[in-house]
This record gives sequence, C-alpha cells and structure tokens, in this order.
Amino acid sequence: MFLLYCLLSFCYLHVRSQGINILQVQGYDCSNIWERDHGSTSGIYTIKPVGSSTPFMVYCEMRVDGGWTVIQKHNGQDQLSFDQTWIAYKTGFGNIASEHWLGLDNIYWLTNQNGRSSELLINLKDFGEIESFALYNSFKVGPENCFYKLLVDGYSGNAGDAFRGRDNDTNEIGSYFSTTDIDHDKCNPCGIGDMRYNSCARTRFHSGWWFNRCGIANLNGQWHDKGSETGWSSAVHWQTWRNNESLKQSIMYVRNY
Repeated sequence: MFLLYCLLSFCYLHVRSQGINILQVQGYDCSNIWERDHGSTSGIYTIKPVGSSTPFMVYCEMRVDGGWTVIQKHNGQDQLSFDQTWIAYKTGFGNIASEHWLGLDNIYWLTNQNGRSSELLINLKDFGEIESFALYNSFKVGPENCFYKLLVDGYSGNAGDAFRGRDNDTNEIGSYFSTTDIDHDKCNPCGIGDMRYNSCARTRFHSGWWFNRCGIANLNGQWHDKGSETGWSSAVHWQTWRNNESLKQSIMYVRNY
C-alpha cells in the first residue's frame, strides 16, 4: 500500500569515492557553498538543505555564475539502467560522480527550502557533439504525498520547452512522477496509431518520469549508442530539440538563490 505522507529519512547513493566524510555538512546546497567561497571547485560535497533532517551527498558544478547541484546525469558512461522502481527513484541510484539520479526526496528538499528559490538548467548533447540548453527560472518538486508533482516556469534557451509540450496531452507541467511499478500518468489508455498502452513508464518508455499522456520530454529514457540513436520511442528524448533522436547526454542542474 502506498504511504501518503512524506518520509523524512534518506538512503545514500553509493559513491565510488574515497575519504569523504558524509557527516561534515558543507552548505545548504551547491549554490550556498559557492556563495560563501567563490573559489570552490567542482566535486562531491555534503549538503543539508533548509528544512531537511538528514544531509546527503551531491555533485556540485562550480561556475562563474554560481554553484549548480547535479540532480541527474544520463550519458551511457556507466551503462546505468534508469528502468528503476519507485523506491529507487525516491532514494536515488547510480554513481554520484558520474551517471546517476539524485533521488526525488533529495530533489524535494533541495527545491523547497524556506527563503531559497530554485531554478532548473537542462544541458543536452547529441551524437554530433552539438549542445543545447533549457533554463527554467522557477522549479519545484512536490512531496511524496503529492507524488513529486512537477512545477516549472519561466523557460528560456535554445532546446525548446519540451516540458510544456505541444498540447494538453504532452504538457508535463503539473504531472505526477511515475515508475514502472507505481503509475500516476493519465493513460487510460493512451495510444499512437493502432498502439494502445495503459502506462507510459511501464509499457512505452521503461523509465521513471513526470509523464502525462505521455509527453515529449523523457531524459530518463533508455540510452542508445551512436549509429542506433534514431527511431526509438523509449529513448532519451527532448523532442522540441531532436524530435526522433536519442540524445548522447543529459544533465539536470539546480541553482538556489
């Protein structure tokens, strides 16, 4: 039975790194660490967002415009499967220094800090090594009892606003998170041509994401290598930029201010 309340404990991601003291909190988030020391370098840090009860480790990318907390990296480097259960997406999985998903609980605390707003940056790369980005100046993920509802606004960039989609069925803003074992999409059923399916996560995309019916953004899709990156519905998609192509890399960052 699904528990309709927010759990305040975390499972740490497995990190293949040595000598990290996970009890030494270094800031609320990567932005806070950078705010206190503009000379901070990129790497793994332990943070404790305002309001959270437990610290957790993140990868911080330190730039001239601030500290960015990586919440997702998907590039096939570790052959990491993103076809994971609800509990895995809740707590996080992968190698935090490389390919990983930070965890919905962690993303919730990161984007719901009292007195600190958050924005989302999505960096994309195709197999031609061309890069693009989508920036949302407002980003929040709801608590577990709201199924980690996605709230984003204020798009800018050159990748297109795939979260907003092309119509009501593909607009993922306000959608609940779905996984292969716990489904909150709006398919009852959905269909393309003669194909019909009752679950975006389980039947069509084989991943966890904020699906609607289903949508044209899914950065947790199945990764495909160069030469076989076209024609997959289950791929790493941001279709306002590359309509029928699985992407080589996606990285999702949060900056707080």
